[in-house]
Amino acid sequence: MSERDYRKETLKSFKPYVVGKPIEEVKRELGLTGRIAKLASNENPLGVCPKALEAIREHAAEVNLYPDDNHFYLKQKVAAKQGVEIDELYIASGSVEIIEVIGNAFLEPGDEVIASAGSFAMYRLAAMKAGATFVEIPLKDKYHVDLEAMAAAITDKTKVIFYPNPNNPTGTWNTADEFDAFMDKVPQDVLMVYDAAYFEYITDSDLPNPKKYFDQGRDFMVLHTFSKIYGMAGLRIGYGYGPKNIIAHLNLGRIPFNANVLAQAAAMGALEDDEFVVKTRDFTRTELDYIIDELKDQPVTLVPSQTNFVLIDTEKEGPWLFAELQKRGIIVRPMVGYGFPNAIRVNVGLHEDNERFVAAFKELL
Repeated sequence: MSERDYRKETLKSFKPYVVGKPIEEVKRELGLTGRIAKLASNENPLGVCPKALEAIREHAAEVNLYPDDNHFYLKQKVAAKQGVEIDELYIASGSVEIIEVIGNAFLEPGDEVIASAGSFAMYRLAAMKAGATFVEIPLKDKYHVDLEAMAAAITDKTKVIFYPNPNNPTGTWNTADEFDAFMDKVPQDVLMVYDAAYFEYITDSDLPNPKKYFDQGRDFMVLHTFSKIYGMAGLRIGYGYGPKNIIAHLNLGRIPFNANVLAQAAAMGALEDDEFVVKTRDFTRTELDYIIDELKDQPVTLVPSQTNFVLIDTEKEGPWLFAELQKRGIIVRPMVGYGFPNAIRVNVGLHEDNERFVAAFKELL
């Protein structure tokens, strides 16, 4: 074997994104039987959107063919829904692909990327892979993205800002007025990437509508996913919209056929299923309120959320809680890697799963 080190320099200290464990793996590792309550990956417990499932069945026999690499029909539906033009859209294998391609297409050593601590790990990883400098802004009041500090960190080397609202994994958000004040301080030549993965779960009217800032003609991209409220995480499909020149350059870094036949068909069906979106949002709010109400008298901090999950900060160690709950057939997400050593993130499951979690969690506390 050769002693040559083939590794790219920027990846030598790289630690990949850690995904949540699938149900089958947990069963196999712990010898568990019966129902597993998976409350770790922010998936939709109501299942896949019915109109998406119908479209999958209709197009299942077409998987012998390559998908439409231009995503023509899907782009038409997304463009109509969002009020944008076809060439302002990037269809992706999940919105996470867009984050990755932004790094590949725009970032170079010497560039700076700004994002908040305690937010989606892929922002950091995309910057690291490109050799750019990642500027991490500490959270405000422990759980909130600090827009004032982010604005103050902008320099002439800043090329991209990644910003999720609501934020994952804290579930917290910034108001429209706060974001207006922030955008007033962002230079025109900085690419602002607004991650709206949980946009459809929002029930508070005081959050910004990111489309407003795109319509102003800024270097502003908005990311959406079908993984969350539409229940299509396993298909890997999402999209982003932004200025035509930015989208055109992103497409230079896109791999061919990045969205498969079934994913495109399902996404087109999902965009017509507003009833399922409303049903999921209402169900999620009810079950989230149930979990919070059941635990409000416990020695924990329940972080306010506009998503389908709640961050629970405790006096116990998060990895210990994760392990003990897993033994009981309940999978949650420990948050030590996000700077919360005593916290777990719990997404809404079916009511019976939420009841199991509440009972087991109280016992462990």
